[in-house]
Amino acid sequence: MNPRDSHPVSLPIDLTIQILARLPTKSLLRFRSVCKLWREVLSQKQFVDLHFALSSRTRGVAIESPDHAASTPDLVCVDPILGVSAFSLDFLDDRVKIRASCNGLLCCSSVRSRGVYYVCNPMTREFRVLPRTRERPFTRSEPEYEATLVGLGFDPATWRIHVAIAGFHRSFGRWPRGGDRRLVCKVFDAATGAWTRFAASMCDEFTCMNRNQSVYAGCSMNWLTHCCRYVSVLDLENMLWGKITLPDEVLATQQGTRFYLLELEGSVSVVQMSRFWMSTWVLKDRAKEEWALVDRVNLRCIDGYAASVFPISQTKDVVFMATQKKILMHDRNSRVWKEVYGVEGNFTYPLWFSAFAFGSTLFPCRQAIGKLLILSYSSDQELKNQ
Repeated sequence: MNPRDSHPVSLPIDLTIQILARLPTKSLLRFRSVCKLWREVLSQKQFVDLHFALSSRTRGVAIESPDHAASTPDLVCVDPILGVSAFSLDFLDDRVKIRASCNGLLCCSSVRSRGVYYVCNPMTREFRVLPRTRERPFTRSEPEYEATLVGLGFDPATWRIHVAIAGFHRSFGRWPRGGDRRLVCKVFDAATGAWTRFAASMCDEFTCMNRNQSVYAGCSMNWLTHCCRYVSVLDLENMLWGKITLPDEVLATQQGTRFYLLELEGSVSVVQMSRFWMSTWVLKDRAKEEWALVDRVNLRCIDGYAASVFPISQTKDVVFMATQKKILMHDRNSRVWKEVYGVEGNFTYPLWFSAFAFGSTLFPCRQAIGKLLILSYSSDQELKNQ
């Protein structure tokens, strides 16, 4: 055949989309500049949803660097397939702290400006500044409360974003105790641009690790309480708080064990850690509070880390664990452990406090935010004064 008679062969657009949807997010961002057609295709909701569905099994871990020097990346991502890569949050033009993660988006709080929060996608470098949590200045009589709980929710089906923030709010010199503590909720609706307020009785406590591990599932925010007997649930549709009791088998074996709340395939999951075993439970029916044991791992292979290892992220294939200086990955199919990341030198800040479940996506964060929730603990007297 004469080479001059040959013509370049173009793939059908449907096949091209299927190929592109299986590529890493970082590659797709470069391919947007190939041609107008690809740029349009890669920006469509159908493609973004398809890419997320095909890549959801490869979610890994994002580690925030505690060193804010210019030479240090703000974010290190550990992917089970692509390995380790570094990213910067300099596009925010602010010094921030990562507070929560969900489906490739991050919720960050400003270190310099109190009450300022961002929702961003570190891969696309797109971000949205949320309305300030408070307009009035902070004074000695009304000090700023530390955001004890921060949760981010992004629904892949509707692209709806929720952010929940909770903290102890008190008058100067007074700490609410026992029945005096009320959970005050402020709800921001982007449609009206106004705050809606409601209150509920809440006396729960949360450990430092519980605060970092919020799970968004079924249009609700979930946190594991300090007593480790139930999960505290915020229903984002009805603006109500509830509780889900942990499995009877877990409650019967609490002594000498630790508990962590993670997400697994879109469901709430509780990981129980003992000296030699790690058991993973998944909430199958929220209304009936039915749990199922889906995995049990022997920890004798990492006996030197078992007492100080924390689960950070998981899929049905792998689970990522953090020690003070290392990130370990366990393959649930081959039952093999592997060290995938580590820090050197005099690094003393434990990785489990700066690591979040993360998987790169193309999801935007400039869509209209449905509801933004700001929560704070307050006493009855404060409710009367406000």
